[in-house]
Amino acid sequence: MIFRTFLRCLTLALILTMSFNRANAQDPKKGEAIFKDNCASCHVKDMKTKMTGPALGGVEERWSKFPKKELYDWIRNSSGVLADASYKSNPYAKSLYAEYKNTNMTAFPNLTDEDLVNLLLYINNMYKDGCAAPPCKTPDVATAKGAKTETKEAGDNGSMILWALAFVLVLASILLARYINSLNRLAQQRAGESPVEEKSFLQIALNPTVVRILIFALVIVGGYTTVNNAIGLGRQQNYAPEQPIKFSHEVHAGKNGIDCQYCHDGARRSKHAVIPATNTCMNCHTAIKKGPEYGTAEILKIYAASGFNPLSGTYFKESVPTDERLAEYKKWLKEANADNKAITESEISVQLSFAKPMIGKPVNWVKIHNLPDHAYFNHAQHVTVGKVACQDCHGKVEEMKLVKQHAPLSMGWCINCHRQTKVKFDENSYYSSETKSHKMYEQYHNEVKSGKRTNGVTVEEIGGLECQKCHY
Repeated sequence: MIFRTFLRCLTLALILTMSFNRANAQDPKKGEAIFKDNCASCHVKDMKTKMTGPALGGVEERWSKFPKKELYDWIRNSSGVLADASYKSNPYAKSLYAEYKNTNMTAFPNLTDEDLVNLLLYINNMYKDGCAAPPCKTPDVATAKGAKTETKEAGDNGSMILWALAFVLVLASILLARYINSLNRLAQQRAGESPVEEKSFLQIALNPTVVRILIFALVIVGGYTTVNNAIGLGRQQNYAPEQPIKFSHEVHAGKNGIDCQYCHDGARRSKHAVIPATNTCMNCHTAIKKGPEYGTAEILKIYAASGFNPLSGTYFKESVPTDERLAEYKKWLKEANADNKAITESEISVQLSFAKPMIGKPVNWVKIHNLPDHAYFNHAQHVTVGKVACQDCHGKVEEMKLVKQHAPLSMGWCINCHRQTKVKFDENSYYSSETKSHKMYEQYHNEVKSGKRTNGVTVEEIGGLECQKCHY
């Protein structure tokens, strides 16, 4: 009886701890991370401006006439909602689909209800207050520098409170069990029975039943944690390493509008997108000798790697030693920065010291996107044939000063994309039913023309989920 009561108390303690955690589950910061990873490529962050997708501000109000479940289902899989007969009473979903030219939103089946609560909270805060977690203040420089630290400390404090609460509740349960044990002894004494030996605090805590329950709980939690962490092995989402040359895609692809395939020209014709050689850089930088943000510092590294002499506008012969090249670069740095008093002799020496190890050597760029060796991916198949935009997989690179891995590049992520992406039959002769080698597509063309097929043809339907396509 005593230990049954104890187990009930322990269960109550765990339930209260989980309830406390659930009550604090609404976290707009988590919603912000979900938005950046899944929604930012199609929806504007201010939640007020339309882009590829609609402005998300006020989305809950617009769906308020319908059950919350329908909104959640729409976010997870809009095409599934449209195909489900039970949703015919939802005219808003159909009108939204028609407004964006019958384009389905990417499915996110892995998002939980808790994820969606956090996401919608973040959207609402951004729409009404302009920040993830009101009250919103414009931070000064010192505040901005400490923002990440404060956020981390806040998260650590929240975890500590939960652990402290759990400890207090478990301790209270053990003390309650001991108190009940004492009451039972007293009752037995009054009844004239031989009382059982009073158990100490340690005896109650180390009772075999309690130990077995704790071991079972540790096995469950340990197994869940191990499996959950193992799923992420080898994945590098948000990986953003420092590069040997501070190359800003925001400046080149964004402000200057350089097409991705000008530098990564392999993307349209081969398996690999390829990293551009320094010769590609020099197509522009023989003339552009100063950057808008780093001045001459980073461009000097390009000159050192390619062997370019910016003073003469020619390339050094291979026989020219390093010291002579450095002397020329030093003269150029003084001329190029003559109007900048902030560039001192010391600063010039620093720039030369960073360029020296790169003289006559290829730039050792750090690879960001790595697929497993057993997975085959062909850029040309996606870029040229499938006409997939670079941003669909790599995010808004044109807004990144330091490039990071935008998508998880997991198997599930690829499969979901193949299930949702429509084949562009009308825009690409590769899929033409008139091509002898592609007569297999004739059926789909006929179904589209006859009106039998209104939602297009997905990659899945033409074999995009066949194992051997990626694992051969």
